Amino acid sequence: MRILMCPIHPSRWFVMGPPRSGTGIHIDPLGTSAWNALVQGHKRWCLFPTNTPRELIKVTREEGGNQQDEAITWFKVIYPRTQSPTWPGDYKAVEILQKPGETVFVPGGWWHVVLNLDTTIAVTQNFASIVNFPVVWHKTVRGRPKLSRKWYRILKQERPELAALADSVDLMESTGIASDSSSDSSSSSSSSSSESNSECDSGSEADGMMHQRKKRKTCVMVGSGNSASQDDCLSKERSSSR
Repeated sequence: MRILMCPIHPSRWFVMGPPRSGTGIHIDPLGTSAWNALVQGHKRWCLFPTNTPRELIKVTREEGGNQQDEAITWFKVIYPRTQSPTWPGDYKAVEILQKPGETVFVPGGWWHVVLNLDTTIAVTQNFASIVNFPVVWHKTVRGRPKLSRKWYRILKQERPELAALADSVDLMESTGIASDSSSDSSSSSSSSSSESNSECDSGSEADGMMHQRKKRKTCVMVGSGNSASQDDCLSKERSSSR
């Protein structure tokens, strides 16, 4: 599988986190998929299908207070509900206990939450591939039009077959992949994302990009292409490492 990312820009992260740190429930931006390779420690994951209703898996302000976006709060408040016999079978969680040397793949559009059980060190990356390119292209055009135009120019030069695929994407049809506008964190970071509406294929996916604490940049480019300018990268706002 060829990853359509710019290797010289920070689309890949080295992350560390202490016990009880982690990432609250979210969907990664622009339909990207992700992998997370654990070097040290143990991570507890719960993943939910893209069609899982937001109201089922998000901690409310009343339930979580100022800590509503923390992973530890999610596991205290929401996780017990997912184990109830009344929890809808269509939205059953995929649970993972990740150990050193193991890599977790997060499909684009899937909700996921991660809790560090001890001190962890990991490497992680968000990416677009041939498989998820139509969805990522759709969401990039809708949510990051300036980025999409620059990306398209490079695709025309370096990967004309993908430029042709981009031309065939119907931007008026839903991708069927959910977006979480509160999530600007990739599956490499631990962030407390601000509350906002979850929507499918909406340009407001980018609106949540200005609500995190620290900025990083993710480049969605062609793996063999020329180096990208800073304007070609997605603004990433993130807090502590996941």
